Amino acid sequence: MDKVTKHIKILDDIKWLGLALGAVMCVVVQSSFGNVGGVVLGTIAGLSFIRICENAKKNILSDHVADDIHAALEAKGFKGCVIEIKLLKVGMLIRIYTINIGEKVASCNAALVNKIERSWYREKVWITQLIDVENEDEIEDARFNLDNELIEDMKNMRNNMRRRK
Repeated sequence: MDKVTKHIKILDDIKWLGLALGAVMCVVVQSSFGNVGGVVLGTIAGLSFIRICENAKKNILSDHVADDIHAALEAKGFKGCVIEIKLLKVGMLIRIYTINIGEKVASCNAALVNKIERSWYREKVWITQLIDVENEDEIEDARFNLDNELIEDMKNMRNNMRRRK
């Protein structure tokens, strides 16, 4: 945990070097491409560096969360699962596709909820979805159904908020 938060903090700090790198690029290429070309290329370089750092930060967080959840579920005896994490602006969407565990879904869900509640990343989790599928071939259909359910739930939440106002 400390290692992951440390890496994320480092990436948060160094991403702003992109502004300095963009300025250096602007100055260096100005003689070849002119003022406008230098500013455009410097801006692109600086923003690209910031974007690379942000994507790396998201990948580190996703990998850690997936590994952490997978280890917790394996410790409880749920070895056949696929974990999908989507990082949204409002938080993480975590989907766990269990492979043919049948009636054990409730205990798997309890283990999952327990793990997330005890984790340092619990504030970052927005939605967690757990679904049992027969085999890995059904994951694509399950993903489509979960996406549709999520969209409908979000529409209902938006409509309820509008009615309250």
